[in-house]
Parts: sequence; C-alpha cells; structure tokens
Amino acid sequence: MGRSTQLRPNLAKIGKEQAECLELRLEGLSFRAIADQTGIPLATVHERVTAAITAEVSPLAEQLRAIECERLDLYLTRLKVRIDKGDTHAIQTALRISERRSKLLGLDMPQRIEANLETHELTKEDVALQELIREAKAKNAETEAALRAGRDEDLP
Repeated sequence: MGRSTQLRPNLAKIGKEQAECLELRLEGLSFRAIADQTGIPLATVHERVTAAITAEVSPLAEQLRAIECERLDLYLTRLKVRIDKGDTHAIQTALRISERRSKLLGLDMPQRIEANLETHELTKEDVALQELIREAKAKNAETEAALRAGRDEDLP
C-alpha cells in the first residue's frame, strides 16, 4: 500500500517571504506592489506581513512592559521609607506610579458610558440619502472587486 504524503508548509520559505514582504512594506510599498514584485499572491503578502509584525513586534512590546514594570518597582522601593513616615507627597507619587502600572498592564476596568439615544421619524430625504449611500457602497464594492481581480476594463 502506498503511503500518502501530506503537504507540509516550507517554514524556511515562509520565513524568508515574511522578512522580504515586511522589508518591502517598511520601504513604503503597497501590498499590491509587493505582490507584483515578489510574485506572491496578494492575500499571502498580507498574511506574511501580518505574521512578521506579530513575530517581531509583540515580543518586543512584552519586553518593554517588563522593563517599565521593573522601573516602577524601583521607584516604589525608593519611596517606601518616605511613605512609611506618612509623607503625603510620596504617597501621591506612589499612587501615580500605581495608576501608571494599571494602565500599562491593562488592569483598569473599562469605563462605563451612558448614552441617551434620541430617535426621530424618517423623512423622505432620510430615505433618499440612505438609498444614495447604499448605491455608493455597492458601486464601491464592484470597483474594489474589479481592482482585486485586475479587470481594468470593468472599472467605471
């Protein structure tokens, strides 16, 4: 019996494409221009750039958060003696440090916002405007589809 081979992604090739696509994007090329230059499909170019950014930027952000937290800890350690003595200025500074840490780590609860919604009757002008907007969106979608498919002759 023959053994079926499952296609596996070539990780080295993907990594090379990610680096190349990101470099070209950082040089200011559009996704379409990168696709044209590299011969990689447009959707794949977008995937490669997104993956490269995620792989390179996210870990750096985490490292920077950790460094900033260590710095805030150092500030609090230096303030401890003054805080223990009841120095109100040191206590206020410590509270600001704590607020900064909460923002940095996303610990604050989302703010609740109350909104009152006023409704009004739709006028003929409102309905006509909504129809114009729908038509414009449909035309935009057609143009975008033609551009993505590379069909210049279908463009308005």
